[in-house]
Amino acid sequence: MSKVQFVVMLLFLLACQPGMNQWMSLESQLKNYDSLGQVEVCVMGTYHFNDSVLSNKSQAGIDRLLSKIADYQPTKILLEWEPDRFLQTNDQYRQYLDGSLDISDRYNEVYQLGFRLAKMMGHDSIYLFDDQTEFIGSLEAFSTDTDPFSFELFTKYGKEEDGEYFRAHEQIIIENYEHNLEVISQLTLDEHITMLNSDEMQRINAQRMHIYESRVGIQKNWGGPDWLGRWYRRNVRMMANALKLSN
Repeated sequence: MSKVQFVVMLLFLLACQPGMNQWMSLESQLKNYDSLGQVEVCVMGTYHFNDSVLSNKSQAGIDRLLSKIADYQPTKILLEWEPDRFLQTNDQYRQYLDGSLDISDRYNEVYQLGFRLAKMMGHDSIYLFDDQTEFIGSLEAFSTDTDPFSFELFTKYGKEEDGEYFRAHEQIIIENYEHNLEVISQLTLDEHITMLNSDEMQRINAQRMHIYESRVGIQKNWGGPDWLGRWYRRNVRMMANALKLSN
């Protein structure tokens, strides 16, 4: 029996002992924070578009995707650009609404998904919530005078300094990644994005980050845990930006 299993079982057994279940009768008296302005959010992740999304086939996929999202009836559209671009972005959005800005050749997902969806919903503004969180602490060690932090530098360090683990598992990471790309390549654009947002794809991504990438630099420079921590830090900041916009 593993240590974690033992601890879980021990706590379970203690909870079942006579006199240990008093908390159950008091649980209903606890006060929660359900009244503090909670909002319903639909999160849709996407890949970074290239000019292939301007093809007729991809445009048809975008139309289907936007139609499905519109059924959710969003009251605000939040896009992954930083809030300091709000005025500039909304100037462009208003030009798009009045017909003076043509986005038919702009393949960025902000235009092809965000602008188009906001117009479909009749919104007069769009909102931005990204945060390009800095690479601080140990992550600075993966930067050079000419190259900022990159995943390539990160993995290079992992192979050189934590090579045993990386040599043992790098091949399956590569094989699985390439296999999944092949599977996804068979999908239309709307199916592709739906797949990216599936529970299974999120589980696979979490596996890679938590099991493989976080192993870099343990008890050395802590690069892997800090890389994962930076990912969480950025997401919590983005969540906070979204919460602020809900006020």
